[in-house]
Amino acid sequence: MPFLIETHAHASEVSPCSHLPGASLAQEIKSRGYDALIVTDHYTPEWFAGSQSGPRFQKRLREFFAGYRAAREEGKGLDLIVLPALELRVAAGPEDFLVYGLEPEELEVLGCLAFLSAGEARRRVKDAGGLFLQAHPFRGARCMPAELLDGVETLNGNPNHDSRNDRALRFAEENGLLQSAGSDTHSASGAGIAAMRMDERPSVKGFARAIREGRAECLALGGKA
Repeated sequence: MPFLIETHAHASEVSPCSHLPGASLAQEIKSRGYDALIVTDHYTPEWFAGSQSGPRFQKRLREFFAGYRAAREEGKGLDLIVLPALELRVAAGPEDFLVYGLEPEELEVLGCLAFLSAGEARRRVKDAGGLFLQAHPFRGARCMPAELLDGVETLNGNPNHDSRNDRALRFAEENGLLQSAGSDTHSASGAGIAAMRMDERPSVKGFARAIREGRAECLALGGKA
């Protein structure tokens, strides 16, 4: 049985750009026919300001997953799988990076990523077994050098931006990078536009492994993407 996955979505508990609390996000994603939702809230220097280490960091990281926990709880009654991930921005630049394959407890061990260079953040994520992909790499911010990435988001469905998906796809293919696709959901009108599909039931580790092994298909479902 194939599983349809929303891989890029934001909850308003943490991401100020989102209009959907975690529970509403889960309901909206389920209504669009998805089997799984990956909550990728914005992990930024602003969120972790003054909380870069020790107990303050641990507390702030737990708070970071509030939207994910709300979506997961709602998903239990919807038969919707809900998994954690993050959209990272480091202090050194405006680029956004999707980090998949790590549990919240593993991210706690890694320490705060938001004040590292992109290269150091990627090294820590990679050493821990996670994936480091640049989100919408040709939407305004610079596309990072291929050697600093595991992959790029080649299909971003956000209807409020021109993500230049054709350029992202060409960049991935030319550099042998992994690819991902997601709606970049912030509101009900932005849901159900793009997805990934895999044959096994997705888990945090299993989803990352499927991308790494080329067993997760990128899909445009409708709308601008």
